[in-house]
Amino acid sequence: MKSRFPFTSFPNGWFRVAYSDELHRGQIKPLHYLGRDLVIFRAENGTPHVLDAHCSHLGAHLGYGGKVKGEVIECPFHGWCFNGNGQCVDVPYANKIPSKAQIPVWSVREVNGVIMVYYHAQGEAPTWEIPELPEYTSKEWTPFRLGHRWKIRTHIQEVIENAVDYTHLPFVHIKWDTVKSEPLEVDGSVLKWRASREGGEFLGSAILFAKPEETLSDITCYGLGCKLIRVHAKVRINVNVLLMFLMTPIDHEYLDVHAVFSIKKIFNPIVTSAVARNIIKQLRREIQQDIPILENKVYPIVPNLCDGDAPIAQYRRWVRQFYSEQPITNK
Repeated sequence: MKSRFPFTSFPNGWFRVAYSDELHRGQIKPLHYLGRDLVIFRAENGTPHVLDAHCSHLGAHLGYGGKVKGEVIECPFHGWCFNGNGQCVDVPYANKIPSKAQIPVWSVREVNGVIMVYYHAQGEAPTWEIPELPEYTSKEWTPFRLGHRWKIRTHIQEVIENAVDYTHLPFVHIKWDTVKSEPLEVDGSVLKWRASREGGEFLGSAILFAKPEETLSDITCYGLGCKLIRVHAKVRINVNVLLMFLMTPIDHEYLDVHAVFSIKKIFNPIVTSAVARNIIKQLRREIQQDIPILENKVYPIVPNLCDGDAPIAQYRRWVRQFYSEQPITNK
């Protein structure tokens, strides 16, 4: 990756490592994200915790054979117990716990049915949060559902830049017409913009036997790990869709990309379900069209932009805040 990108593969921010319904009380799972072996467990009180995976005693992986005992995780090798802060609180055969019996711990948030960890190159605490989404608890919307996941050989910054670069849409995605986009809005770690188009094919519109008069998409990025797209289309009736893209670097080469979606319930559950299936189908197709370009392109430090291009330079300025060491730029 270092030969393709002039910055670290691991920018600072919040990243998905699991879903809430994947981790029950007393359950442990091994993980590998952000170039690290990790272990996630849910204590008996319901709180999720993420630690570096290996016991500071003799290096056993806590995710393979470890046990949750109340609010602590027990090492499968010698029974050392660590709490959610990574501190050893019990060595069953010793009178004194070694002072260095500590495992690095990660800041964790459970929000919108997603368990996320905060990464910072210097180990600093979070300075911003992922907000709760009103659609997640609304009875007017379908339960959040994983539409698909991809393992892509690219950098997380490139995926968001691909979304900002709306001028590629009619060339890469055949059924997209010309898209108009409003200027980017920057608010600290949050980036927003709106895109619109007339006609074309809207996700799910084929089920309703009509093409939309207009489709509006409100895009919000919370750092580089979470991108929301709220889509509104008039297709005989109003159709509203929420797409949440969750992106986590696996290592220096690959990115784990998840697409979660929800639909505002339509008058008929059968129609709602049919539109949902069509959304998944079209979403998979469009991401698959992007993958060959993302996996094989290079990153020009000084791109040769024209006056009709998307606001890529503004996006790259916003991105710099997520790197402890500033990437090489054209200033």
